[in-house]
Amino acid sequence: MALTKIIPLLTKEGYEYAIKFDVFYPDAVPASINIPVIDITIELLSEVNPVNNAKTLFYISEIINNYMAENDVVLYCYCDNAPIQKGKNKTDITNQEFRSLLFIKMFEKQNNEEYLNEQIIINDEANGDHYIHLFSKLHNKPYIDIIATELQNFNNNK
Repeated sequence: MALTKIIPLLTKEGYEYAIKFDVFYPDAVPASINIPVIDITIELLSEVNPVNNAKTLFYISEIINNYMAENDVVLYCYCDNAPIQKGKNKTDITNQEFRSLLFIKMFEKQNNEEYLNEQIIINDEANGDHYIHLFSKLHNKPYIDIIATELQNFNNNK
């Protein structure tokens, strides 16, 4: 099965997404990682700032879970800072942090104990913190730990 994959998603509200899986920059992956690291991007193809319901978010997490079930990989997801609709009680957090919280909730609701969802926060006082998630099967925890340590070293060396 090819690791690079684009899965289109049209929500019931009419928003179009592309869920993209692509091999992460091989030179950026520590040499001790001997399984593929896959960059996952959830790209909004519509020109609107959508309000998604829980069903859409759970479907996206199901797509991600299915990809992991078919492939022994580590998924890398960087939460961007693009505009996003947030509830009134979340207006004080950044768009990146909000997306990160969504990822956490999406996977908690899946109740899938076979997968890890590791959140990494890289502190950046100048530009705002960066939020990254690493997803994989439980037996790949050593790889998740290596990548998380590398990212935290980057954080500590700034």
